[in-house]
Amino acid sequence: MILTFILILSIGAVLCDKPDYKDDIIDTPIFNVTNSEAKKPNPVPEDKHQTQPTKQPLPEYYNPPFDPENPSEPLFTKSGARLITINELSAHGSVNGTLRPIWLAVMGRVYDVEKRYDSHYGPKGGYNFFTGRDGSKAFVTGKFDDEGLTDDVSELTPIQLKDIEDWIHFYDKDYTYVGKLIGRYYDKTGNPTKELYKYQRNLAKAEEIKAEQQAQEKQFPPCNSRYTPAEGGLVYCSTNSGGIQRDWEGLPRRYFIPGTKDWCCACVNDKDLDNPHIKLYPGCAPNAPKCKVDKQKMREEL
Repeated sequence: MILTFILILSIGAVLCDKPDYKDDIIDTPIFNVTNSEAKKPNPVPEDKHQTQPTKQPLPEYYNPPFDPENPSEPLFTKSGARLITINELSAHGSVNGTLRPIWLAVMGRVYDVEKRYDSHYGPKGGYNFFTGRDGSKAFVTGKFDDEGLTDDVSELTPIQLKDIEDWIHFYDKDYTYVGKLIGRYYDKTGNPTKELYKYQRNLAKAEEIKAEQQAQEKQFPPCNSRYTPAEGGLVYCSTNSGGIQRDWEGLPRRYFIPGTKDWCCACVNDKDLDNPHIKLYPGCAPNAPKCKVDKQKMREEL
């Protein structure tokens, strides 16, 4: 499957499934302890007259150094779930990493994408920028620079988060799940963080939005549209426009989405023509079954 990002300019129903991460078991990790860590020297008595060094801020995430040429032993929880650090994930990137197989992460879930090395994720692949990191936000924004390839999705809408969830289901189905990335969404014990719970709560909001959109589509189904050199852009209605089967056609109108400045073409039943969110297309007669789309007039009107 080739990754494709499509911008749909319509009011479309969005399918929503609640997250189901069966491997998210609250557990305790098994960390390998070296002899130097096990046998710590006795603390030196504190000298009150000695200048105390400035305390360095602790790293936000547990992310010890990782040497690709001499990898440390893998980390696992007692239940067997694999734990991966940010540095280890980076070593499995196809651009700057040196280890195989190639990995990427989505919302803290790490996947082996080696099977698409040549076509997608290798150094010459079109999606190599996703490897060796968690670039969750870019899956829906299409911004593939360092700023866009981030796991911080706090600015995204519930519907956009649902799109990310769909990508998770895609990778669960088509690729090999490796383990949990210690960082924003899983702590060093492999347990979900507050950020992951926040993400899941916002996914639930997407379910509510989907129900509202479905009800809205039934009342104001999307228009049909076409373009010809002779006529230019036209919008019109039918008993199945927008994929909404009904026993009335309706008239093409601009429907302004409540609470926003956005609008779309909707087929409006006679009984809803006085709705305050409905406006005529500029230059189109009130009872016209088709309306010419004059973008210049609409810009001037707004």
